Amino acid sequence: MLKAIIFDLDGTLVDSLPYHHESWRIFFKKNNIEENDFNEIYKNYKGGGTLELMTSVFGDIYTKDELEKMSDDKEVIFRDIYRSKILPINGLRKFLDNLKKNNILLSIGSNAIRKNVLMTIKELGITNYFSSIICGDEVSKGKPNPEMYIKILSNLKVNKNECIIFEDSIEGVTAAKNANIKAIGVTSSQSSEILKSVGAFKTIEDYTKISIDNILDY
Repeated sequence: MLKAIIFDLDGTLVDSLPYHHESWRIFFKKNNIEENDFNEIYKNYKGGGTLELMTSVFGDIYTKDELEKMSDDKEVIFRDIYRSKILPINGLRKFLDNLKKNNILLSIGSNAIRKNVLMTIKELGITNYFSSIICGDEVSKGKPNPEMYIKILSNLKVNKNECIIFEDSIEGVTAAKNANIKAIGVTSSQSSEILKSVGAFKTIEDYTKISIDNILDY
């Protein structure tokens, strides 16, 4: 019996990825960094939050404190350029209403930092929908590590077989698979074929055609 659903944020609740890419471009320009070098690194990036990505970009050039400051700077840029442009994935609000009416517990598990998550759901007016939120700056390892999903299950007091995860990324679906939780892929950033190949049991383009009645259909 389905009791809970966990949503990723970026690319799953909102199509924010273009604004993340733009914030990286602005950050690099401010810091005189070659953008092409980052693009090569990002293609091989295996997951985690902004700090992990900063470490991949800069290696051991900077201390952890310096990298944390740079990560904060990048995320400030992101919030500044995205705040007035936040829109939900099509059909999201109606789908959330449908789930709440059926007493499904809702949660967010995102590699994003809490400031980004709270800003996004506040602007969408959906903060009160979620019983638990775990963010990338609150776990020791981000996705594809399943740590945040395991913590959410504990918070919600549900079992793995009573939960479904919505994810748009390879890392996110892999984290769901590593946690042994069923995943539905959202094809905002990856194809249906790719998301299914890493573990999604079905995919959707948006939330306009999904409801509590068909959520488990293959």
